[in-house]
Amino acid sequence: MGWMRKYKGKHVTYDPVNPPSIGFCQRSGFLFDHKDLVMQMEWFGDNKIPTGIWVGKPYLDIPNEQSRPPLVKADPYPVKDPGPLMPHSPPPPNVLPYNQLIAKLNNFHWGND
Repeated sequence: MGWMRKYKGKHVTYDPVNPPSIGFCQRSGFLFDHKDLVMQMEWFGDNKIPTGIWVGKPYLDIPNEQSRPPLVKADPYPVKDPGPLMPHSPPPPNVLPYNQLIAKLNNFHWGND
């Protein structure tokens, strides 16, 4: 069991009677007890899905909420038998015939003189 002392580190416990299994953190590269390695999760849709990366607990990332799809409210129900907004339409605007409009514009003082 002399090889175990070589791998002893900050995250590995050393017990010569009952040696633990060890594994590498795939994010940091440090050795950890295998029981302390956790599968990294990430949001895909509305569910957390494992990414396949085993990381040590100190290096575990919290899944980002911005990767989730936005919550969209349902469309409002349509109004049954919608009616006109006003009892009658407003009167049309007072528009001059073309000849009278041109004469009025020609007689208008534009301020250049």
